[in-house]
Amino acid sequence: MRKLFIFDFDDTLANYSAYNTWAYKSPIRIFPGLGGTIGEAKRVLDFLKSKGDGLKMVTKNVVLNEDQKWRKMERVGMRRWFDEDNVWMVRKKTPELFREVCGSKRAEDCYMVGNSYSNDIEPSLAAGINAIYIPRPRIMRLFRVPDIDNPRLHVLRDIGQIIQVYDSL
Repeated sequence: MRKLFIFDFDDTLANYSAYNTWAYKSPIRIFPGLGGTIGEAKRVLDFLKSKGDGLKMVTKNVVLNEDQKWRKMERVGMRRWFDEDNVWMVRKKTPELFREVCGSKRAEDCYMVGNSYSNDIEPSLAAGINAIYIPRPRIMRLFRVPDIDNPRLHVLRDIGQIIQVYDSL
């Protein structure tokens, strides 16, 4: 395994809003879940696998139980790349967690890919690993991204850009 890429799920790999959490939590399936994979997410995951890179997922799971969260992920086909051995469902993402997920892999070869600066990027940088921040356009208008001069931080406009910048990572 050359590099290790750790992905967030909701709004990084798949379009899932608060509505979907409510729809999946409901005991009666009145409303369908919405969403699907984001843009070129599947192509990026296939590309990284073809390069021999490792894929893991760290996703917050505060409202749903584990079965409900897996159903959300299965709905968009995430089992193709992620299973119980490489997915962490947590209440909070911490630097210690990211160090655990990286295991014996060198920190400079690990990349957290996420859409939330406070939940994905800050704890991964604090853990000493690289971070790829892909803010959703609406979020960029609502919240100012901290101006951090950090060589381990890469800010991309969409997930497909990972393929374009791969050789420079």
